[in-house]
Amino acid sequence: MNNLKTTILALCLTLTSFIPCIAQETEKADSSVNVIAFFSKNDTTDYRESYLKYKVINNDTTISIGYSEDFRLIVRDSTATDYTIECISTDFQFLTDNPSFTDKITKITWDVTKKVPMIFKVDSLGTLIEIVNWKEIRNTVQPAFKVACEMLKNEIDENVINIPALIVSFNTQTDSEQAIAENTLITSRLFALFGKSLTLGEIKAKDETLGHPTDVTFNTYIVESDSGEDDPELAYAGDYGIKTQSVTKLPATELTDLGLDAVKQTLTDESASKIENVKSEIKNAAKDFGEATITVNEEYSYFFNGWPKYFCEEKIVDITDAHVVSLMEIEWTRTHWK
Repeated sequence: MNNLKTTILALCLTLTSFIPCIAQETEKADSSVNVIAFFSKNDTTDYRESYLKYKVINNDTTISIGYSEDFRLIVRDSTATDYTIECISTDFQFLTDNPSFTDKITKITWDVTKKVPMIFKVDSLGTLIEIVNWKEIRNTVQPAFKVACEMLKNEIDENVINIPALIVSFNTQTDSEQAIAENTLITSRLFALFGKSLTLGEIKAKDETLGHPTDVTFNTYIVESDSGEDDPELAYAGDYGIKTQSVTKLPATELTDLGLDAVKQTLTDESASKIENVKSEIKNAAKDFGEATITVNEEYSYFFNGWPKYFCEEKIVDITDAHVVSLMEIEWTRTHWK
């Protein structure tokens, strides 16, 4: 039974990437906060972006992905209608002593592409307009990923993992401006709420995740801080944030089915065939675990002038006494504003 639970949780780790985020615009009201950028040319903010994926069974934690990347955002141009922002990668670190295949492939790709900054434009509110050099990014990152796969092919069983399929899967995430925007945290999350109006206080709503009803709670708040504290970069009166939580319950068998289908996409035909043969057996055994709960927690925090301060997305899948967690964070580390 424990071996089965380990298998199901491993599948859920794969599935967390397909669980949608939930922050969204709410109805405008008198008591609301508008997420608006008040940037100036040459404004600079440094951030650290971290990823963790792990599973816990009976208090025993196993990390499958763990790394961080440092980057710098610089406003290169500011006009009445838009801002041009350059994103420069500055560092990459593993967060575990034994980095996974995913960690290593990400590091090799980063080493090759770090000299190509992302340049993007946002409108006067901060809403993404375009990624100016998306073709340069695509033409650099796709060959780099292929090189990384070749360098690490001795660490995986090519009879199980279909490397060409893995490369094709990656290329679909970087093949267009829209794909790059959707698969880059800076554009898909850090700047996601700019231009939106959010009602202050707590709001409850209904949504849907993976075809099942979802209970959602939004909480938008203003930070009551003392701007006279010793370090002015740590506290600003007028900072504000948004927290959301969604909870979805569904049969564990459905998660197992979705996870198996996700895994098969990057397997060889022989391995995928083997999974298909045991699919019904695994799904049948998963009935013993009953209901699974998916919880998605999000937090968006902004400085008083609209610069992103903090972002966190935590996805948790609970099955009886075990769970898997996917955690992504972006936190400011240094600012230099006019």
